[in-house]
Amino acid sequence: MIVNIQKLNGLWHLIVGSCKIRTPFLETQDREWVVAYARRVYPGARVFERD
Repeated sequence: MIVNIQKLNGLWHLIVGSCKIRTPFLETQDREWVVAYARRVYPGARVFERD
């Protein structure tokens, strides 16, 4: 499974397939927190950052 991380409207979002899932993290917070959250929610997934 591939999970993309993207900043959108001031929040970090996880993009899994065609679904955009809003995370509880603001855009100003560290990307490492979002990556840890994504790995906890989707264990074994590959995580990428999109611009």
